[in-house]
Amino acid sequence: MSVSSFGAELKTITKKEYLDNNIKRLEQEFDAVDTNKDGKVTPEEQKAHKARIDEARKIDQELGKLADTNKDGKISDEEREILLISMDTNKDGVVTLQEQKDYLKKINSKNN
Repeated sequence: MSVSSFGAELKTITKKEYLDNNIKRLEQEFDAVDTNKDGKVTPEEQKAHKARIDEARKIDQELGKLADTNKDGKISDEEREILLISMDTNKDGVVTLQEQKDYLKKINSKNN
């Protein structure tokens, strides 16, 4: 896509349109941090949320290294599919965070 064709695809939106388009995502983000659902985010909830994000990033990095079986620095669709199938232990088509953690634990215990 050229720069000129990219610019042609954009349209002007108002502040209200922008906010309306993003409010649901922002509410979901707030709800993810507000774990006790009291409508307030405490410093403790913020710290816990950051820790969850950091853990998820670490897991993602580790899984990325495992998925890249041919070590070309890229994860192909085939490599991604093989990893997802391996992690989906209950075969429901969804890989949960717990399944990811369990998979990494199993792989790491085999390598030690």
